Amino acid sequence: MSTNDAVFQRRNKQIEDAIDAQNLKQALQLIEKRIKKGEDTPFLKAWKAHILHRHADDVHHQRGIAETLGLCKAEPAVTDLDTLDILYETLQRMGGQEETMRAIWERASKAKPQVRDIQMRWFSYAFEGDDWKSAQKAAMSLQNNFPKKRKYYIWAIFLCYLLAVDEASSEIDRKLFGTLAYRMISKAAESVPSDPKELLSPPRAIQTAEELLLLVKIYESQGRHAEIVRILDSENVGIKSRIVQNDWSLIGVKLSSLEKAEMWAEGLTYAKELLAIPSTEEEKKAIKERDDWAVWHLLLTATQKLNSPETTSETLKVVTEFIASQPKSRNAQLARLDLMHANFQSGSLTQEDLVSACQVYFDHSQSKLYCFSDLLGYLPSLDRGSVSKFVKYASDASKQSEGTGPFKGVAVINALKLEYCFLMSSDAATVSRERVEDFVSRSLKAYRETERPTQSSDPSAASTIESQPSDDLCILAAMGLVRFSGGWVSGKHEEIPDIMLIRAAAILERLIVDSPHNYQGLLLLVRLYLRLGAGSLALKAFSKLSVKQLQFETVAHNLFTRLATIHPHSAPPIEGAEYKDFNPQSAFVQALNFYRSADVTSTKNRSNGLEYGSYVNTQGTIELQKRLKQSVSRRMWALEVKRVQRLVGGDPMSRYDDLAGDSSPLIDQRTFDAFMNCEAPGQHTFEELVRLGPLPQDQWVRSAQITDKLLGFLRDMAAQKPIPVTPEIPSFGDIVGTSTESDMTGWEIQCTKTNISLLKLVVYLSGSNSVAPEQVDESLSQVEEWLNGQLKALATEGALVSPLMSETTIFLQPDTPYAPTWRFFHAIYSIFDSIKAVVSFCSLALKKGSKGAKLSKERVEGLKDLGCRVHQSALTNVRVVKKQVTESGKLGSLIDLVVAGRGTGEDGPQLRDELEKTLNTSSLELFCGELMESWEEALGGLLAVRL
Repeated sequence: MSTNDAVFQRRNKQIEDAIDAQNLKQALQLIEKRIKKGEDTPFLKAWKAHILHRHADDVHHQRGIAETLGLCKAEPAVTDLDTLDILYETLQRMGGQEETMRAIWERASKAKPQVRDIQMRWFSYAFEGDDWKSAQKAAMSLQNNFPKKRKYYIWAIFLCYLLAVDEASSEIDRKLFGTLAYRMISKAAESVPSDPKELLSPPRAIQTAEELLLLVKIYESQGRHAEIVRILDSENVGIKSRIVQNDWSLIGVKLSSLEKAEMWAEGLTYAKELLAIPSTEEEKKAIKERDDWAVWHLLLTATQKLNSPETTSETLKVVTEFIASQPKSRNAQLARLDLMHANFQSGSLTQEDLVSACQVYFDHSQSKLYCFSDLLGYLPSLDRGSVSKFVKYASDASKQSEGTGPFKGVAVINALKLEYCFLMSSDAATVSRERVEDFVSRSLKAYRETERPTQSSDPSAASTIESQPSDDLCILAAMGLVRFSGGWVSGKHEEIPDIMLIRAAAILERLIVDSPHNYQGLLLLVRLYLRLGAGSLALKAFSKLSVKQLQFETVAHNLFTRLATIHPHSAPPIEGAEYKDFNPQSAFVQALNFYRSADVTSTKNRSNGLEYGSYVNTQGTIELQKRLKQSVSRRMWALEVKRVQRLVGGDPMSRYDDLAGDSSPLIDQRTFDAFMNCEAPGQHTFEELVRLGPLPQDQWVRSAQITDKLLGFLRDMAAQKPIPVTPEIPSFGDIVGTSTESDMTGWEIQCTKTNISLLKLVVYLSGSNSVAPEQVDESLSQVEEWLNGQLKALATEGALVSPLMSETTIFLQPDTPYAPTWRFFHAIYSIFDSIKAVVSFCSLALKKGSKGAKLSKERVEGLKDLGCRVHQSALTNVRVVKKQVTESGKLGSLIDLVVAGRGTGEDGPQLRDELEKTLNTSSLELFCGELMESWEEALGGLLAVRL
């Protein structure tokens, strides 16, 4: 480094240190001193403008804006990279300057077209900032000024495509850039030499399969599916070309393009070609790859669309010959069943023919777990009598099936699932108690009689096997108890009795002893424990799922949904466990950290993908990044971790303020397919039956944002910080909407209405004129009405049980609550969250020397007194339930409840006998003891909440 460079860096360091110390005045003085000494450079001017813009004083702030914009338009154009970086950062901070941000780079590139660094910096900033239009201009500039670098040409095509498919682009831009992308990529395809022996291609010709996939994406976006087929059939860039070399992914593209283009005759011919019976060893190896459902699907669809007896006969011949050649092929067997089903629907076959075809398929696939799900596509077309006939056939056949190895007993599992689905779920209202007990007993018996690795002669085998097909039997037994008990047990609160949830949880805990990593069992356990109000056990079960990376987006909602109002406090530490496994706040933070790190990683990966020419994967990364940024789960966890902090304390969560308050559109990627589901088609899935209230969506998020904004304003006012003069206050109807369907629970709806009223009062108290006096009186009345309503709901005078307890706890006897449920915790924590806002508001309104608007002192004092009384009444309810949970003899009664069903009427001897044989006594005692401890700990968490 030269002496001049060292001096320059030292002087810059002084300014940087002043900025880092928030001493903007000193930073300005240092810059002005250098300017006065003759160092009057665009770099220092831009830096000075940047510091002025960051100044809190409005005069300095506006001056910074003016000077920045002046430098952006200066002649000659700024071309120094450091100066451009500072101007770009200032424009980003200003917001709404997208055109200017593009213009400074465009002007610099035109001023010095051979300086690649300027154009690359321009491209990088725009691409990483999702500014596709600016990035496209930069790519075009690069490919014009540096034509020998072929990747710039492909980049320009790719950016045109991104603009064409971006929902944020205008209709004109989508059409313009879509056409441009199509023409450029078509030219690249045409430039590929027709002679495969010609090794050198023109620079702008397609050279890789990745570039051909980009062509496919562009053509698909233009609806040019027939042209895709034509190109894939060509010798120079087609499937058999040197570029593709029969890559199966491109064969799949051709299959889908033939279908989308409705080229049925060509599709039928191509599918037959792929499924031709192999005659050589090489062809036999290839047929395994070609035995893909995408091929069979095109074959069957084309046959149905052409709809001629000759075509159908030829297709049946193809299927029959393939089965004879490859008898183990699942897809070929399904194709035959599909053809039979289509003929049945067209009237060519009878019910008996379709039943017979289903029986043939069951005989072939009964030892595979996919058999049940495959048959779901065909059996619903039959009448009830035919379905019953088939289920009986499957049951009888399964008893004769031995199976070997891991497939032993799978036929019985498939038969039981068919019985559950078509004989029970399809008509659940009429299923008798005896029928359910028999089903559950047979499932448990089959489980006990199935040999497992732990019972084999090789004990080490157990550690290498995460789950066994027989695990499904325990899950089926648990599902049967939960799903069908509502009609024959006198449930006090809702269709699924909480008592059956306890028994189902005990069965699943028994399963986890044998299969510690069974995903479906653990996931269902998480839900059952949450519904039972045993939050610490739900956290513990969830930790065993080892959720990682994207699962925080798709799976973690099964634990986190409403967790802040069920189990916000830390559970007792678990030896050897991570903090997140027993501390909800830590679990939420870890989930939110995933989103932050995923954003950074995605930005890096998509830049690398572009550099290495992986365009389709890069687009996938861009779409994933967008979905994660706008994820409903991410927004919810930011709101919930802040609620946890409000209720039980802990580290401040203000770092999530912007995310929690984000009002951009939401994207929902939550999945539920990890749950076993054997419900009849058209019925609610089993997962829906064990949810904790309605699935939170847009209404829930907006409601939680109102509460968060309210508590945030109260916190800022208490710290004497200003709040927005006219914050937007939605009406209750805006949040809940006019639909009878809501994604909020009743308690959430009540508290939202109260919090909106409180928000109006807080805004009025801040001195804003946006809330009229009549709205103040109305809001005060609404809050008073809600508080009085809570007092009535929590009242225990003259009786042990309050109305709220009667709706939210487990009862075995009419007047004595046995244990809490999630509804008890959810109701009281929701009330506490709003009560904290009431008391905080009243304290501010009564504060001496307050400069805000004045409210009636008597009325405010009355509100505060009501709030404190509601809090005390809620604590009284908690103490009553806690006393019942901890009373002597409770452990024994809970064990009896699980095995013998006391409190629910007498179970049949068959079920009691199977439960006693299946549930190990010591393990059952441990399960019941941990459940009671979890209840006691959770109730203690409620008692610790202070206003």
